[in-house]
Amino acid sequence: MKIKILFFGLGSIGKKHAKIIKDNFDFELYAYRTKKGQEKSNIKIEEFDNLDDAFSINPDVAFITNPTYLHIQTALKCAKRNIDLFIEKPISHSMELTNELENEIKKRKLVSYIAYNMRFHPVLINLKKLISNEDKPIYFRVTCSSYLPDWRPKQDYSNSYSAKEELGGGVILDLSHEFDYTSWLFGEIQDIKGICGKISDLDINSEDFFEAHITCNPDIKGNLHLDCFSKNLERKIQIYFNDKYIEGDLIKNNIKIVDNIEKVTNYKYDTDETYKKQIKYFFKQYHKRNLNIMNNFSEALKTFHKIMEFKSICPYIR
Repeated sequence: MKIKILFFGLGSIGKKHAKIIKDNFDFELYAYRTKKGQEKSNIKIEEFDNLDDAFSINPDVAFITNPTYLHIQTALKCAKRNIDLFIEKPISHSMELTNELENEIKKRKLVSYIAYNMRFHPVLINLKKLISNEDKPIYFRVTCSSYLPDWRPKQDYSNSYSAKEELGGGVILDLSHEFDYTSWLFGEIQDIKGICGKISDLDINSEDFFEAHITCNPDIKGNLHLDCFSKNLERKIQIYFNDKYIEGDLIKNNIKIVDNIEKVTNYKYDTDETYKKQIKYFFKQYHKRNLNIMNNFSEALKTFHKIMEFKSICPYIR
C-alpha cells in the first residue's frame, strides 16, 4: 500500500515540500486547511476542511507546515493517532506542550524530524567535516544579518507572522537555523548569555536583533549575532583555532581556510536541492524506522528549550 501523507497547512513551504514528494515519490498526498475561501493548491492534492475527515484517511505521516504557533498542538493530535511527524522549523513559539509531545513520541516509538534544511547546505556539510578532523576550535562567531521587508517581496512585511511576536515572529525563532547549525557544528548548546530587542524603525512588535555569547559542549565558546534590519546581507560562520582560521560564507557559498596560505573553495548551491535532500533523507530513515534520525524531536527540543529559556530572562532593549 502507498504511504499516505497529510499536510497541515499548504502555504509556500508546504507546497514546496509537497511538490518535491510528488516529483520523487509514489505516495498519496492530502492536506487539511482551515482558511475558508483559500484557493486550492495547483499541485492537485485532495484537501479537507474538516479535521475528522482528514484523519479518516488514516495517514502514515503528518507534515506540520502550518503557522509556528500551531505546530505543537497539531503534532500532538497526530502523535496520539500514531502518525509519524515531519515538523517544519521552528518547533513552536513557546514551550507549552513540548514535553507532552516528546513523551507521546517516545511512548509510541514514532519517527520525528524537525526540518532544518540548512544542514544539507554544502558549506555547512564541509565545515562539519573540517571541524571533526581538526583540533578543537578556540572560538566561533556566527552572523546572520538581513532586511525583513526583503524576505517576502510580494507581501507586506508588517502583516506577516515574522512581524508578530505572538505568532512566533522575531529573529530568534525566524532565524533559528543559526542556533540549529551552531549546535550541529560545535556541540549541544549549554548556555546563552546576551541581549535582544526591537531597536529599528521596522513596523513590527517582535525582536529585530539578538546578540549573545554561546557555550557549546564540550566547552567551545562563541558569539551569535542575528538581525533583520540590515541592508548589508551577511551570513557567515567564522571559526578560530590556535593555528588557523576557517570561514564559511553562506551568501558567497564558499569556505576560506587561512593557515600559512589562504585557500578558498567554492560550492554549487541550490536552495531547492537542500529541501530535496532533506526529504529524501527523512523518508530513508522513515523506512528504516530510525527513531534516532538526525534532528529528531528530542534532539531539536534541547536547543529549543535553551532558546526559550533565554527569551524568558534576556534583557529586552527598546
